[in-house]
Amino acid sequence: MKRVIIVPVTETRQFPGMEILARGGSVAALVGDTFEARTRSAFDSDDSFFYAVGYGQADLYTFNTLEEAARFAKSKIEALTAIERCIDTNRTDATESLKITPIAVPNPGRRRKRA
Repeated sequence: MKRVIIVPVTETRQFPGMEILARGGSVAALVGDTFEARTRSAFDSDDSFFYAVGYGQADLYTFNTLEEAARFAKSKIEALTAIERCIDTNRTDATESLKITPIAVPNPGRRRKRA
């Protein structure tokens, strides 16, 4: 069995024994071996499974073959990269629209001279 995790590219070295399966933007999908006791089918309920995932005692994404894992990793990385591009684009748009131009503001303390 194979497991897939999605991590920032800068963190890939923290997972020895796992290989980069897909990469895009600032994220990478790593693949490694796992065993049946860490899969969803080994737990009695979704609650106990997700609790175990949260504590690192189970794997959220498991696959029977490397090909299945690769398809999943590719689609997940493509989706995350698209989101990342949208965020970057929106930041650029936001900063461009914040150009500040001076405006004339009347000074209420100054009186006009009457002619």
